[in-house]
Parts: sequence; C-alpha cells; structure tokens
Amino acid sequence: MRLTRAHRLPEPPVAGSVVTAAAGVSVTLGGTRVLDDVSIEVRAGEVLALVGPNGAGKSTLLSALTGDVAVSSGSVTLCGRPLSAWSATEAAMRRAVLLQQVRLSFPFTVAEVVWMGRAPWAGTPLEAADEEAVRAAAADADVAQFAGRRFTSLSGGEQARVALARVLAQRTGVLLLDEPTAALDLRHQELVLGVARSRAAAGVAVVVVLHDLNLAAAHADRVAVLAGGRVVATGTPAEVLGGDLLSDVYEHDVEVIAHPRTGTPVILPRR
Repeated sequence: MRLTRAHRLPEPPVAGSVVTAAAGVSVTLGGTRVLDDVSIEVRAGEVLALVGPNGAGKSTLLSALTGDVAVSSGSVTLCGRPLSAWSATEAAMRRAVLLQQVRLSFPFTVAEVVWMGRAPWAGTPLEAADEEAVRAAAADADVAQFAGRRFTSLSGGEQARVALARVLAQRTGVLLLDEPTAALDLRHQELVLGVARSRAAAGVAVVVVLHDLNLAAAHADRVAVLAGGRVVATGTPAEVLGGDLLSDVYEHDVEVIAHPRTGTPVILPRR
C-alpha cells in the first residue's frame, strides 16, 4: 500500500508541546450538561491524571478527546488540527484509546487481540515493527504467558491488561486511558502506571482517568480535578491535591500529608 498525502506518518511530538487539547468544551447527554466549558491541554512527555468524584465528567472528557462523544460547543484538537479533520486511520496513527470495558464478539486469542493494535500501520513502513511491538507490549502488560488463551477465558483483571497491551502495541504519540487500574491488584496497578510513566519519559502524552487519588499523586506529572462537569483545579499533585479542595469536591473530610520518604501527597479520608 502506498501512503497517500493524507496518511503520511505522524511526526514525533516535541517534548512539552501540546499534542491534544479541549478548548471551551461542553457536552450534553440525554438533556443533561455533563461537561461545562472545559479547557485542558495535554503535553508530550507527561502523565496527566483526571480525577474527581463519580459523575464529575472524567470519562466524558476523555471521550471528547477521543471523539467518541460529540461536543455541544467548543473544540478538540489533535496534533495541531481539529480532531474532526483526521480520518479514523489518521487519528489511530496518532492516539490510542483504552476504554473502561472491552467486549469482543468472537473468541479471539490474547495474541490476536494484541495484534489488533497494529492495524493502523498496515501497509506502512512501520508494519515492519509489528512483531517487536506486539512482543514488547505483551511483556509490558504482563500478558505474554496468556498468548494462546481465549480472551473470554480470562479474569476481568487479565482482560484489562490484554486490552492495555493492544493499546501499547499501537505505539502512538498519545495514550488515552480510562480507569486502567480499576480491575487490577496492587502489583498490576503499579505495573500499569509504571508503563504509563515510561511511555511519558519516551515522549508520549498520557491521559489517565483515575479514582485512586494516591495513585494519581504518585504517578502523575499533572492532575486535573473535575467536579460538576468543570475543571476546578489543574497543576502538579502537590499544588492541587490539598485537603480543603478535596474535602469540598468529594463532600467528605479529607486529610493530606506528605509521605515521609518521597514527599508525595498521601490522601486519607478522615474516619
């Protein structure tokens, strides 16, 4: 396959540059305003965590960045162009998306699911990296040992890691991850966010929706706190994960202390 002008390979993002952004984005679903005038920038080489209580709009914001939900107003850009200007294949060459739940209609093996992540590169020079990309992604997500098993035979946590491996195999400049640690044990929570950090260190822009504030504090470069469909604070974990703000946002008394060894904020509900 010969690459057309529209399908030229993406340029590697420049460290610190804005690779995807929402500007004044509002989303209405079923007559309810779920996001209200949200603006956020995601930069190459960082992990940005979206946190907030249930119904705050975290997953909807991620879906707006992926184009999976239509915005009522405002705009979303990817690599300097409106998201709508990219074809599905062009967008898939530039950003990879991990949904909260992955359902497959056919009994694919784990290896086949991970290989699906290479679909955008079929017929391009990067197709030559398929085998290495799949092997590395399976190792990073700790699913290589399941390669021959049917995806549907795995536990929920194992399926979540296979879905992550597919996204990692895609090898894009943007990773959009919706609650990737929700079904995982402690070891694999740390593994997944460690992978996110290593991808960011390699220049990838990573957005991750998290419910666990301590994971966000430990692994994110920046945190955006959402409440009521709005971004109420953005900054480093130390800047925004304060007891007063979190107590207000979560409507529960929260104490924040510094970890005695790392200085990382540790969030504790008062009981």
